[in-house]
Amino acid sequence: MNQFSPLQKQSPLSGAEKSAILFLCLGEERGGQLMQQLDAREIRKITRAISAMGEVPAEVVEEVMREFGERMSSYGGITGSVEAARGLLKGFLPDERVAEILEEIEGSSTGDLWGDMSELDEKVLAGVLRKEHNQTVAVILSRIRAEAAAKVLPLLGEERAADLVERMVAMEELPHEVLRSIEESLRREVLAKAGRNAEAKTEKQLVSVFNKLDPKVFEGLSRELEKKIPEKFRTIKQKMFVFRDLIDIEVAPLAKVMREVSGKTLPLALRGADRDLREHFLSALPARSRDMLEEEMRGMGPVRSRDVKQAQSELVEAALRLSAGGEIELPTSDDEEMID
Repeated sequence: MNQFSPLQKQSPLSGAEKSAILFLCLGEERGGQLMQQLDAREIRKITRAISAMGEVPAEVVEEVMREFGERMSSYGGITGSVEAARGLLKGFLPDERVAEILEEIEGSSTGDLWGDMSELDEKVLAGVLRKEHNQTVAVILSRIRAEAAAKVLPLLGEERAADLVERMVAMEELPHEVLRSIEESLRREVLAKAGRNAEAKTEKQLVSVFNKLDPKVFEGLSRELEKKIPEKFRTIKQKMFVFRDLIDIEVAPLAKVMREVSGKTLPLALRGADRDLREHFLSALPARSRDMLEEEMRGMGPVRSRDVKQAQSELVEAALRLSAGGEIELPTSDDEEMID
């Protein structure tokens, strides 16, 4: 059996050798479980070190374990940091694995930077990129989602876009420190500013949720919110658009809304509508279409409240969709009086 020679004992152990000793001390079961977390190349390096190691003198094992123990005990009160973790890991794992582990940890602690960048409006992102050097822009475009890059690239101009693509094609792996610098700059200067829109996004989400709530549920919730957050809730309510608001749409755009739905949606929605709102819908139809709709409503028999609310919700969504596309204009809920 091979033995560590005196020369080997005196020579500094490599990361793979220290890792090998650690795995041997852990034993087959625990060591095997930890080994599963490594990639094939790392497993080969450690396995090669274990195979070539032979019998390891007790003093060598004790030295490796003592080194680890000293690192832990010498701090007294300890301070955690990326660099502290790097120093500990490098004593027992190969450099490549240390870098990979820390990259994963740093990425998860700061969120999905490139995913967040991909979510930015392309005009906002283009405005940011115009101020950056082309090599930095190429790095950013190579890491955000493809659909986001495809939207922003034409906004940077044909000549610059060609240069950016050329740089992306020729790009080599960036040094870790350079990539980290770019990421930190983006978090500080771009996403921090974009985060100011978080409240507006939340407000938009609540408007959508409230629009879909059962009217009775919303009524009860409204009473509580008006007590607790009256100003904010009033702002949200002003941005809401519900089925009853369709009565304020002119006849021509209302006809467009009705053409957006199919099947039983329209007669179901009107079966649960107030008389004046129902008449407003009917007035937007030609005489023959109006008669057919009224006949269909009479022949429906009893209908479930849930189905009526779903049909009304589909009409509201159709109106919002047409408004977003600029095809119709929805009434505003602005309470301010206009002064000539």
